[in-house]
Amino acid sequence: MTSQELIAQLLGLPDAEAQRRLLQSNATLLDEEVAEALKAQADRFLRSDLHRSLQAAELLSCLTELTGNPLFHALGLLARGNACSIGGMGEHQRAVELYDQAAEIYESNGLPVEQARCQVGKVFALAMLGCYDDALKAGQWASEVLEQHSQWRALAGLTMNLAITHGRQRDDARALTQLDRASQFYRRLGTEGEGALAWVEHNRSMVLRNLGRFDASIRASQAACQMLTEQGQTASAAQTQEGLAFTYLMLGRYNEALKILDRVRDLFLADGRRFDAVLAELFTSYCLLRLRCFSDVLDKSHHLRDQFSEMGRCREIAEAVLHEAIAYAGLDRHAEALQSLAEARSLFAQEDNQVWVTIVDLESATVLYHQGRFEESLAAAQECVRTFQTHDLQVQESESCLLAARASLALRQEDVAVRHLTHALGIAQEKRIPSQLYQCHYLLGMVDERRGKLQDALASYDRAIHELEQLCGRMMVEFRPGYLEDKTVVYEDVVALCLDLGRPSLGLGYAERAKSRVLLDLLAYRLDLSIRARNVADEDLVAELVDLRRERDRLYRRWRTSEGIQSRGWRLPGEGAAQPQPDVLHLEQQIAALWRRLLIRNADYAHDASLWQVWTEPVQPYLDPGTLLVEYFYSRGQLIAFLLTAQELQVRRLYVDNVQVQRLIQFLWLNLRATARCGLGLVPSLKANARGILQQLHELLVAPMADALAVHPRLIVVPHGLLHYLPFHALHDGHTYLLERHEVSYLPAASLLRFCQRARPATSKVVVFGHSYEGVLPYAVHEARRVAKILGGHVVLENEATSARLRGEAAACRILHLAAHGDFRPDNPLFSGLALADGWVTTLDIFGLSLDASLVTLSACQTGCSVVGGGDELLGLVRAFLYAGAASLVLSQWAVEDRSTAQLMTAFYSRLAEGWSKGAALRWAQRQLIADGDGAAGASSSRYAHPYYWAPFFLVGDTGPL
Repeated sequence: MTSQELIAQLLGLPDAEAQRRLLQSNATLLDEEVAEALKAQADRFLRSDLHRSLQAAELLSCLTELTGNPLFHALGLLARGNACSIGGMGEHQRAVELYDQAAEIYESNGLPVEQARCQVGKVFALAMLGCYDDALKAGQWASEVLEQHSQWRALAGLTMNLAITHGRQRDDARALTQLDRASQFYRRLGTEGEGALAWVEHNRSMVLRNLGRFDASIRASQAACQMLTEQGQTASAAQTQEGLAFTYLMLGRYNEALKILDRVRDLFLADGRRFDAVLAELFTSYCLLRLRCFSDVLDKSHHLRDQFSEMGRCREIAEAVLHEAIAYAGLDRHAEALQSLAEARSLFAQEDNQVWVTIVDLESATVLYHQGRFEESLAAAQECVRTFQTHDLQVQESESCLLAARASLALRQEDVAVRHLTHALGIAQEKRIPSQLYQCHYLLGMVDERRGKLQDALASYDRAIHELEQLCGRMMVEFRPGYLEDKTVVYEDVVALCLDLGRPSLGLGYAERAKSRVLLDLLAYRLDLSIRARNVADEDLVAELVDLRRERDRLYRRWRTSEGIQSRGWRLPGEGAAQPQPDVLHLEQQIAALWRRLLIRNADYAHDASLWQVWTEPVQPYLDPGTLLVEYFYSRGQLIAFLLTAQELQVRRLYVDNVQVQRLIQFLWLNLRATARCGLGLVPSLKANARGILQQLHELLVAPMADALAVHPRLIVVPHGLLHYLPFHALHDGHTYLLERHEVSYLPAASLLRFCQRARPATSKVVVFGHSYEGVLPYAVHEARRVAKILGGHVVLENEATSARLRGEAAACRILHLAAHGDFRPDNPLFSGLALADGWVTTLDIFGLSLDASLVTLSACQTGCSVVGGGDELLGLVRAFLYAGAASLVLSQWAVEDRSTAQLMTAFYSRLAEGWSKGAALRWAQRQLIADGDGAAGASSSRYAHPYYWAPFFLVGDTGPL
């Protein structure tokens, strides 16, 4: 057998042990040709199959043992060094050590060219470690040697690694020059160099992105990906996709970026490329920062810190710390933010990386702005502008100009602000950066309005809203409420401006665009939020979700049982409350993250924002002559009420102190809690106190428009902000409750009216669930039996009342009634829910139901409570059931007493069975409790006149007959 025949057999064996045995049995044939063949195999699999590349490196070690040839050992060291660094293992310090050992062998054997070739990978590893001066010094020496000996392939690789070094320093002009030089070297090699051109384009794409040349960057990424895919280098193609994802992040194409990052992270993990997988997590963390998912970013940043520390990656550690700092700032934890920023700055300064130091300084200036230190913020931002201009980093320069403009406006320096905004707008328009365009137009609108140019201000605000809504169209819907938390001020300003211009209809349109847009989009576009596998690739993720939810339910049920039902049911969002055990919280974080991954994978609607149109539904065609819709909207500290009938629109400005309203709501809740726990003798005094509070709220929120309300028997209330936590129907004018004068219902947004007033379901099926929560709520079962008897429906009680039974029965119901224990989770509304025999049915589960119900009644504690997210989005069971297909909901706003609830529900359904409308039937049932209580002093029912008993229930959606 010849050496060539041995090589052919060797490379044809897929099993490493078989290869080793073949080498051992042919020791006399082991020469330089065999060694070079094994090194070539290690290089060939370096980016496509890291495991096989490492096997080839180990065979070189075996070759060394069998022959004693130190040069074979050097080849093995190079192969392992490449795997540690270039192959994605992230062990760059170990790689440097291996390269140096190989170089020493070549130097001692008088082989300067081979010694220089060892510097090719070493330069890359040093750059990854942030040792830029060492990398450039080693590269300069090796370049001279390689060029003298016409080693064009090695020189091309070295030149590309020098470009990477300059790029990580953010010396992008030099990086581009080196990449052009590397490309020339590879093209000089002809077909031999074609395979490496993909990596030139990949690195070029990153430099172009840094320079803000996004279209060119995308083209370079796509070209690199295509070349590597054609070469069968799947993992390498994924690296180019990772770079493309980061470019998408810069352009606000969030969902596309997250979808790519999710896919490539899994691919890297499967291929053993730990560093690349962790880097994908770092990019994901940056994307989540832009989406304002600050708590998630903190968790990720702490984890990423540890992982990059193990790999010795100082630069990436600094980036993780910077993400942590921005997350702290987003949560208004400014002291912690400044501490982390100082740490990140120190780490970047150790690398002598002035650009990244300035990026940190810009974030510090942002914190100063939010602390009200406007002069310091302006000075720091302007210094950042100058530094970024020096490095020709226009995107960062524009960001600095925007902050300088905000600080200038806070200091009433409009001319300075306009100068910065004009410059930022030019950059943002040239590079089409939606997040910057939104800010530029909004701030220019503020300037125009201050200068009395109201029409110009209106046009600027409208352009800002257009850019903002296009950004929202680029993201999966469940990210939108968080993203909008700090951006709805533009809607508040434009609504106020519309009213100043005498254009109330336009103002109402903008108000509607700011309210419950996610729910409206879910209904209009029929988007799917359920946990199910849309394709084979989703199956493992869904299976993991199912297992996690089962374990979470087991632990949560155990915790709830031990906590005791009496301690719950009285929580408003933002209030301190008992937190679930850490293991439960951890499971919930995992479940939420996996669910969002599932949605991101399948959010095809977010690929093209131009297809996503934000609309407002005309409301007046759906209002009958006797109905008045009152839509509240907070704007610039003032409460505005839009009064809409079938024929006209009026606007009332209510001079309301928001702090006073909040305080009164808190007083009301204190009264309700006391009533729930007091003896019968204290109820009259508590009722009088409650009426006093409700009268003050009536005076603030209803009395100023009493004339308009007086002629309309039916009211639809569309609250805003904290008003979602207020029972308007219980407001008192000193003589009667609003409920006694009007039939009152609610909507999260006026545009939802059309979706609620759809055709009645063909089915007449009625299903009633009753579960006593292990005997704690005995009247829940009694209530369920009574309701089923009144309506002639099917009753499902106690152990039969399971979540599986609910899924099976709910799809074909006209009426669905659930009498059970409810739990509101202000800390995580995704897990608010109802307790059934086999566990909790949460908001997440409701998203998976398919309803066509005219009425869903949730007769349980706090089922109508929601967390009000960005864009006035109601996060909780209300949104989930409306999304699932309920035309109307009867829900509770606080903890309910099961005996009075059973009485109210009996009265409500008795009227429904007689053909009454839903709104009229609920009003009648509530008035019965009020009247019985007021008119039966000393009777057991007298306490029911207190709003605690009759007012928790309210109607959302369609108020008409079943």
